[in-house]
Amino acid sequence: MKVLLVEDNHGDARLFAELARDIPGAPFQLTTVGSLAAAIEVAAHHAVVFLDLSLPDAHGIATVSKMVAVVRNLPIVVLTGNDDELVAVDAMKAGAQDYLHKSEITPSLIARSARYAIERKAAEENALKLAKSDEVARRARFISTLTTAITSSFDLTVTLNEVTKLLVPTLGDVAVIDLVGDEGVLQRVAMATADAAQACLIPEAMKFVPGTGTVPHPVETAIARREPVHIESFDPSTVYASREYAELVGRFGARSLFVTPLLARGRVVGAITYALGEGRVFDEDLRSLAIEISDRIALGIDNATLYQAAQRAIRGRDELLAVVSHDLRNPLNLVGLALQMIEADAEALSSSLPSAKRGVDRMQRLIEDLLDVARIDSGTLSVELRPVSLHTLLEDAFEQHRALAADRRITLVRDFDTRLGGVFADRHRMSQAISNLVGNAIKFTPPGGSIRIGGESQDEQAQLWVSDTGPGIAAEHVPHVFDRFWQPQRGRDGVGLGLAIVKGIVGAHGGAIEVESQPGVGTTFKITLKAADARPTTEMAPLAVAQ
Repeated sequence: MKVLLVEDNHGDARLFAELARDIPGAPFQLTTVGSLAAAIEVAAHHAVVFLDLSLPDAHGIATVSKMVAVVRNLPIVVLTGNDDELVAVDAMKAGAQDYLHKSEITPSLIARSARYAIERKAAEENALKLAKSDEVARRARFISTLTTAITSSFDLTVTLNEVTKLLVPTLGDVAVIDLVGDEGVLQRVAMATADAAQACLIPEAMKFVPGTGTVPHPVETAIARREPVHIESFDPSTVYASREYAELVGRFGARSLFVTPLLARGRVVGAITYALGEGRVFDEDLRSLAIEISDRIALGIDNATLYQAAQRAIRGRDELLAVVSHDLRNPLNLVGLALQMIEADAEALSSSLPSAKRGVDRMQRLIEDLLDVARIDSGTLSVELRPVSLHTLLEDAFEQHRALAADRRITLVRDFDTRLGGVFADRHRMSQAISNLVGNAIKFTPPGGSIRIGGESQDEQAQLWVSDTGPGIAAEHVPHVFDRFWQPQRGRDGVGLGLAIVKGIVGAHGGAIEVESQPGVGTTFKITLKAADARPTTEMAPLAVAQ
C-alpha cells in the first residue's frame, strides 16, 4: 500500500518512517514530502495521506480543505501535536477521515488508522453513489410523471393545470405558465403554489400578465433571449409597474425567480416562472432539472397546438365539403331543370335561360369566394397598393347597391362627402370588401330600416364604415362573425364566407377591421387603412403586398 506522509519536521518524519517499518509484514510503501504543494503533485498515486496541519505553505484546518479540494477521493489522516479535540473535530468536518496525536503514534495505530481511513472513505463514496442513484431515480420518476401529464390530453386547459400542480414544490414554491398567444401577446394560463394557505391568492395573481413593468419583465427577457433568466434576490417593485402586484408577489413570499423559456421546434411557445421563498435557492441541479422539464412541456404544448390546428383543418374541410355539396347542388339543380325544360320544349328557351344564368352566376360567386378564402389561408392573396380616392370607393359601393336596397325598401344613406382624402388600397379588392359589408347589411336589415355608408380621413389614417339598423348581433356571437361558414341564423342566403373574406382583404392591406353591435339596434363594421394623397400621379409605381 502506498502511503503519503506530508510532514516538514524532519525528526517527526523520521520517527513516523521507523514506526511504519516496524509494522508486521511491512505492508506500507512510504513517500515523504515537506509541503502541501509537493503533496498535491504526488497524492493521486497513493492510497492514503497522513497530513500534518502545520506546513510551510499551509496551516491549520485550511491545510485539510485545500488537500480535499484537489484529491476528493483520497482518504486523509490528520497528524496533530495539539491535544485540543476541537481541532480534530474541525479537521473531520473539513473532510479528513481520522486524526492521530503525534505523541501517541505506534506501528499498530498507523496500520489501523490507514485501514480505517480507507474503509471509511470507501463507505462514504458508496453512500454518496447510493444517494446519487436514488436522486437519479427520483428525478427520472418526476420527469416521467410530468411527461405523462403533458401528453395525457391535447386539451391544454386541462393538462397545463395538472402539470403546474406537479411542479411544486419540487421546482419551486410557486409555478406559473405563460403562453405566447395571438400577435405575440402573453397569456397567463396556469399557476400553482405549494402552500395551501396561499391558494386563495391564485385567482388574483392570474389576472396579472407581463408587459406592464417599468423594466423588462423576466418572462419577456427569457422569451426574447430564448434562454433562462435567474434572479436570486429581487425587488418586485422594480419588476412590476403595479404596486398592488408587488404586494401580491410579496404575499406569496417569493424571494428568487428562475424563468425558463418554452422552446419547441425552433420557436418560443411560452415560459415557466418558478419562485422560491426564504431558505431555498436555485442551485445548479435544480436549474438543470427545470430546463429539462421545460423542454418536455414545450414539446407537449406544441404537439397539442399542432393537433388542434389539424382538427380545425379537418373541420374546415368537412365544412367546405358540406357547403360545396349543399350550396352548389341548388343552383346546379336549377340549371339542370332549365336544360330539361329546353330539351322537352325548344320554345321554353326564352323562359328557362334566365333561370339557368342565375344558377351559373350563383355557382360562379361561390367558387370565387372559396378561391379567395383559400388564397387568404395560404397567404397568397396579393394586393397592389395605390393612392385611391376614399370618396370614389364609397360612392361606387353606394351606386352598386342603391337599387337593391330600394327594392327591399331599405334606405341607403351617404355618410361622407367629396372632401374625403385618399387611402393606399387595391381598388378592386377594397371595393370587394366594402361590397361584402353593404351586401351583408342589406341581407339582415328589415324593410323600413336604413344603412349608412360613411368615411373620414385624417393625417395618417382613414376610416370607413357600414352601419345598419338590423337586429344586431348577440355578444356571444360577435367573436365569431369573421369565422368562415359562420352565420347567426340558418336559412339565410350565402354560406358565411363574406365577412371572412373582408377580414382577409383588410389584413392584406395592413389595415384593421372591428365590429360594434347592439341587439335590437344594429351593427357597424369599421375599416381602418393608411391614408394617402388620392390625387392622380404618374410617378408612383404600384406596391405589391402579399398577405
